[in-house]
Amino acid sequence: MLNDKSMKKIILYMTLCLIGMVQVACDQDIDGFDNSTNYIYFDLPFQLDQYGRKTTERVDSLVYSFAMDDPSVTSYTFKIPVNSVGLKTETDRHYKVVVNEKKTTATGTDWDMSVIEKAVIQSGTLRDTLEVKVNRTPILKKESRTITLYIENNENFQVGASELLAAKLVFSDILQAPSWWPSWERYFGVFVREKYAKWQEIYFYGADPNVEKWGPNTGKLLYWDQMPYYAGYPSWYPSTFMFIGKLKQYFIDHEVYPDGDTSKPRITLP
Repeated sequence: MLNDKSMKKIILYMTLCLIGMVQVACDQDIDGFDNSTNYIYFDLPFQLDQYGRKTTERVDSLVYSFAMDDPSVTSYTFKIPVNSVGLKTETDRHYKVVVNEKKTTATGTDWDMSVIEKAVIQSGTLRDTLEVKVNRTPILKKESRTITLYIENNENFQVGASELLAAKLVFSDILQAPSWWPSWERYFGVFVREKYAKWQEIYFYGADPNVEKWGPNTGKLLYWDQMPYYAGYPSWYPSTFMFIGKLKQYFIDHEVYPDGDTSKPRITLP
């Protein structure tokens, strides 16, 4: 039988072996890149799982819709995170961004193309935010537009991991009802932008302390984008229906018309 002294020696030996294995693995990862070279990539956010937790997968595109914006809003700016690997410098460093024409449907009137000529990692930093301004053009009422950007090598940077070299931007002005609306239409009536916007304002995240009791999202907090699983039982979700009552009363007290057009029927709830 091993005594305490022998056991301690064995544990120490195993620990040293483990540390050595980890060090070798780390060295192999580092050796995958040339440490004397600066690399650059789009640092797009990670996808979230059904519980709002980050996964290991990146989003494949950034999406925006003007549909819920006031008609006075004429543009939107996508903010694409860019990250570099290497040493900071005392001078600004340009990085190269190009448009993939085959995967881009936006035209010169849809966005400010000059932004890709201004892609710079500022001195003393390793990060940048590429701000791409898109315009609310009439065509967006009928179809979405797409901009696909790629990072390429230049004199300052080599490209990083292949899966992080593209940034796809999708934008439109098409109003679409949320997936839960058809099930709740008996209480909300016909879908219109103003009604949906006011519902988001009234039934914001945290306004209702109750959580979903049934279905795949059991345990999640109820709010405008997480409506109860069953729509036909007011007694099961009294707080949700209390907020629906507030929405209905708002449109009783205020004359609101779709897009401000008084030739259309006034907005009400059933």
